[in-house]
Amino acid sequence: MADDPEQTTTPTDKEDPLRAALRLHQAEQPADAIPLYEQAIANHPGTAQLHCLLGVALKQTGDLTAGIQQLEKAVALDSTRPDLNAELGIAYMQAGAAEKAAAALGDAVPKLAVLGQDDALVLIAYGDACFALNRWTEAVTHYRAALAKAPDNLDVQLNVGVALHHLDRKSEAIEAYEAVLATKPDHAAALTNLGVAYQEMKRFDASLGVLQRAAELSPRDALILTDLGTTLERLGRLEEAIQHYTQALSEDPTYAKAWSNLGNAYQASLDLTAAWEAHQRAVKLEPDNPDLHWNLAMTLLLAGEFEQGWAEYEWRRKKGNDAFDPAVPEWQGEALTRKTILLSVEQGAGDAIQFARYAALLAVDSARVLVRAHTSLQRLFGTLDGNVKIFGPADPLPDYDFQLPLLSLPFIRQERLDSIPSSKAYLSIPDGIEVPLPAVGNGVRRVGLVWAGNPGHANDHNRSCPLDALAPLFDLEGVEWVSLQKDYKPQLSAPLLDLSGQLNDFADTAAVMCQLDLVISVDTAAAHLAGALGLPVWILLPFAPDWRWLTDRTDSPWYPSARLYRQTSPGDWHSVIATIADDLK
Repeated sequence: MADDPEQTTTPTDKEDPLRAALRLHQAEQPADAIPLYEQAIANHPGTAQLHCLLGVALKQTGDLTAGIQQLEKAVALDSTRPDLNAELGIAYMQAGAAEKAAAALGDAVPKLAVLGQDDALVLIAYGDACFALNRWTEAVTHYRAALAKAPDNLDVQLNVGVALHHLDRKSEAIEAYEAVLATKPDHAAALTNLGVAYQEMKRFDASLGVLQRAAELSPRDALILTDLGTTLERLGRLEEAIQHYTQALSEDPTYAKAWSNLGNAYQASLDLTAAWEAHQRAVKLEPDNPDLHWNLAMTLLLAGEFEQGWAEYEWRRKKGNDAFDPAVPEWQGEALTRKTILLSVEQGAGDAIQFARYAALLAVDSARVLVRAHTSLQRLFGTLDGNVKIFGPADPLPDYDFQLPLLSLPFIRQERLDSIPSSKAYLSIPDGIEVPLPAVGNGVRRVGLVWAGNPGHANDHNRSCPLDALAPLFDLEGVEWVSLQKDYKPQLSAPLLDLSGQLNDFADTAAVMCQLDLVISVDTAAAHLAGALGLPVWILLPFAPDWRWLTDRTDSPWYPSARLYRQTSPGDWHSVIATIADDLK
């Protein structure tokens, strides 16, 4: 009977309670060890190690709250021992108390490292705490230290990738995901994250292959199906994208992101009614999510539903981009007589140029308007009418009574399609700005050309036009083509006058435009600039344009001098260019 394991783990009457508790605990019988630890504590009160052992045993039996209480007592009795703080930090993390866990482990880990006792379990817990608190850089550091001790831990390797992904260190994130897949090729989470990373790097073909593998492994996973739909949408395969979003929603009808993405795909197909319905479903599921309201706003504004559209557009401000003085009230439409208001430019230069018209409208009746603008717009915006003063992003400001983002003015004004102030040009060339162009022969028309926008823009793949698609224009006689691209590459074989070295800001571009007979531009800031100057501008638009260009019209309520040329099918620039070539003849 002496070899019976149950006999060997039963305490004897004469056995020391602590010795018996340790023996039971080591035999994985923590519940039996607990009363013996409590007896040991009664015999030796104030002993930190005993409270620690009791706390661990309580944790192991599922009583996490009581376990934490004992571990807190242990640390209170002896705060110099990092191993006690480490145990407490691990327990906090198990309870979901990331802030407390990070504090305890932050104290313990450096001290344990000096002693050579910072084992992988402790480092992983510290990494988990930092991860939960969005302290991504620290999470990577501690996870990598853990991997040095436990290199086969795939969960930790995956978390390294996710943390790096959040830090926008996508190449390193991809390496981490690939390290997981090298060990376990069918790891669905690693495949999904890798596919999303490729997607964000605009490597859509690579993203497609990886996400298709993930979907094969988890064919009913709504998140994977939605991510796959997003990649298909970016590849222009809208019908397939809609199918995948719909399939995702059949698996999880409460997945708001899938509803919103479905709405985006319908909008890209110009089915605005279906888009509106999908976005409404998304917003109902997550009414406090500003991204979902933003997507709904884009559909409403594109459809010309300005009243509700402007209200939804205000949700952009909840994305955390506002940088206002909390001590200054926001303008709600009060009279500005003898008052000063600060308008802050936001988003891209095109948005700023489009909405700059409102600054001049406010600068009446002794009101003073301050505009904080991008450096590239400062000289140009100095030509706005009225008492408007322009400041750079870091310039000190005088005192002001109200503040508002520039793009919130249509909401305050309750702007309608038929009330947009567009009767006259509202920008001009600043005094003293000259960009002389070489002389041209009689009868030669000078046409400015912009074929590409900001490559970092989320919709650049739709907005920009390949230069070779413009080739039919270069065959026209009696036209001199002037590139208005700041980043024009001379090696491109096109008969274009390159002025990129002379276009330092939008004031310089305006000076060039005013010497042209026509500007032809894709949807970029240059198109807005030509319209704001009141110059003839032909704007090339993708099949599903940005909201401001609306649908089914060749004119713009924002710019009377603009003519709109729309793709008749997604990606078809050739028919657009053919029409423009005919109109130029």
